[in-house]
Amino acid sequence: MQRILVLGLVGTAVTFGAVFASATPPAGIAGGPILARGTAAETFVIGTPQTVTVTRTVKIKVGGKVYTRRVKFQVETVQRLMTCGGGTACDTAVQQVTINAGGHTGWHNHPGPTLVAIAQGEGTLYHAGGTDCTGHKFAGSSGFFQPSAEVHNLRNEGSSPLVLYAFYVLPSGTPNTAIRTDQPQPSNCPSIP
Repeated sequence: MQRILVLGLVGTAVTFGAVFASATPPAGIAGGPILARGTAAETFVIGTPQTVTVTRTVKIKVGGKVYTRRVKFQVETVQRLMTCGGGTACDTAVQQVTINAGGHTGWHNHPGPTLVAIAQGEGTLYHAGGTDCTGHKFAGSSGFFQPSAEVHNLRNEGSSPLVLYAFYVLPSGTPNTAIRTDQPQPSNCPSIP
């Protein structure tokens, strides 16, 4: 049985228009243990919802005469980001991360999709690409999704610790040291280290 996990995204396009400086390491992160790891045992697809326009030729027989028309209609579907199972093994991992006041993750991405739940505090998520660098705030009991290709930086701009749990879906065999890849400072976010 194949299952599909559909996740809604806002502003997922990532474009890079310039050469970047060196990587931006994290700052103010306390701990960050991997709490659990496992291999996915069933087939599932992680993707984002999308609407596509489909064109079909339809033949209708009316009173002995056949009419042919091309019709267009929209169909809800899923843009696949990662498929696990059916010969493609995937690993999963859960990590607890605490970011102290004023700290940040640094610009980075992950080798697979990531779901994040904010347990305590408030974080501001910034995305590379686009024309501006508007942050999106996430408070306790909220969460967000990060596709693997999206370069991002989560900052604690508050005065209390930010505690989050990240659930990673990873290509099989990804070591803990490769769950995150540091990325350079994006040109559209020059004031967000």
